[in-house]
Amino acid sequence: MTSSREVILCVDDEEGVLSVLHQQLNVRFGHECEIATALSANDALELVDEIEADGENLAVVIADQIMPGMKGVELLEHVDRRSPLTTKILLTGQAGLDAVVTAINRAHLNHYMSKPWDEAGLHLAVENLLRQYRLAAENRQLIEDLSAKNQALLEMNRELEAKVFERTHELAEANARLAQLAVTDGLTQLYNHRHFHERLALEVERSIRNGLPLSLFMIDVDHFKHYNDQHGHPAGDDVLRQLARLMTNGRRANDFCARYGGEEFCVVLVDTPKLTAVKVAERLRERVDQHPFPKRELQPGGRLSVSIGVATFPEDADGAESLISAADRALYAAKRSGRNRVLLAQNKPQSAPRDPAHKRSSPTRGVGAG
Repeated sequence: MTSSREVILCVDDEEGVLSVLHQQLNVRFGHECEIATALSANDALELVDEIEADGENLAVVIADQIMPGMKGVELLEHVDRRSPLTTKILLTGQAGLDAVVTAINRAHLNHYMSKPWDEAGLHLAVENLLRQYRLAAENRQLIEDLSAKNQALLEMNRELEAKVFERTHELAEANARLAQLAVTDGLTQLYNHRHFHERLALEVERSIRNGLPLSLFMIDVDHFKHYNDQHGHPAGDDVLRQLARLMTNGRRANDFCARYGGEEFCVVLVDTPKLTAVKVAERLRERVDQHPFPKRELQPGGRLSVSIGVATFPEDADGAESLISAADRALYAAKRSGRNRVLLAQNKPQSAPRDPAHKRSSPTRGVGAG
């Protein structure tokens, strides 16, 4: 039997009846179907096994009701359980209507014929059942194809969702990096000049609300122009990067550091009174003074150091800008007093114009007087 052809199985215990069925069906359907015969229900089930093993399609089963051993209805029940799409015809005598009803209920019978049958009626019944079988088979194949396509679509959707999630995550990370770059100094990785002013204003407002003091360091590298002139700007940039690490090491999570411009830096200590801030500033000055910067011994005084001015809000200022001015005046006083020292802002002035002799470095890196 060929796997591309459908099978019509005829089952009857009378060889003459079986021969007539085979002949009549072969004339009409032999060109498109394999006509198989069996003399008993057991033989028929063995043929069904072979058909299934060969991957062929059992399209129609025609079974006589009255056979020794297993009756036609029982055979059709077995076939229905194993191959629900297979169509079924029951051959009965005139007194076989009870068997027909049983077959309809138990074996999902499609058609029945009385013996003797009409050949044209047989052809018409089998033709209709073949059409029914093929439509059902096509529907099943369409459903399987649709199910496979739906599964593929679901898989594609899952992959798309995973890619969208991945891209969204990447975009969020990129936006976070851009946001960080917007507030970060490229050389030192500290906060930049603009973000320092924004953050300081917020911290001053918070200090006003909670009634706790806020301290600010203004830090300047001593004789930094001399270092740049002697060793070049790349060496000076490396010093600034090392200073940034020294300032950030050991700081509290709420405190923050920024590069104000050139060789000037700021450190903001939240909830910190002036006396505590002075101690922190002194430790930072000592840490810088003892740090093994390259070629530090060639600096004036044989060291690379910083001067630090400390001011506290609200003790020394009434706002963010006046706090910067107070710390800046203390820094300038430290410079005039010999450098490498920490000085405190004194009292809160009514008006404190900046000394024109002290030139502020620009927000971008420059070379100051040191």
